[in-house]
Amino acid sequence: WYDKKDTSKLELTDVLLVAAMGPPGGGRNHITARFTRHLNIVSIESFDDSTLTKIFTSMVDWHFSKGFEAIFNRLGKILVMATMDVYKAAVSSFLPTPSKSHYVFNLRDFSRVVSGVLLVPKTHMQEGDKLIRLWVHEVYRVFYDHWSMMQT
Repeated sequence: WYDKKDTSKLELTDVLLVAAMGPPGGGRNHITARFTRHLNIVSIESFDDSTLTKIFTSMVDWHFSKGFEAIFNRLGKILVMATMDVYKAAVSSFLPTPSKSHYVFNLRDFSRVVSGVLLVPKTHMQEGDKLIRLWVHEVYRVFYDHWSMMQT
């Protein structure tokens, strides 16, 4: 490292580099052993279905406990399970390739569907059918962009 003004050498000490990356494939490259020898690598395995269900069901239950009718608690659990099915189908059916690198689905997509549904206030949600329609809208909003690129 050098100072841009007088080009004198700068000495860096106690530098902490934090980075994140996904597995190679779908437009992401491998990193070399020459680079990784300088790093401590920590990896996190994907969550299993029961963990994802617990996380998102807790979020949905908390939201629907704030003044919503009791039917929304039951529909919330169904909503999480249905989102899980759509997410898993998308991950298994649409694998990324170099020509279709937009087929990268991750937990953020699952979260965007649930978070979008949870934006509704209790004043606008009086019937269970409206919640189902809202969920369908959120699934289309999050996943349809990936699917519609398949046809172009």
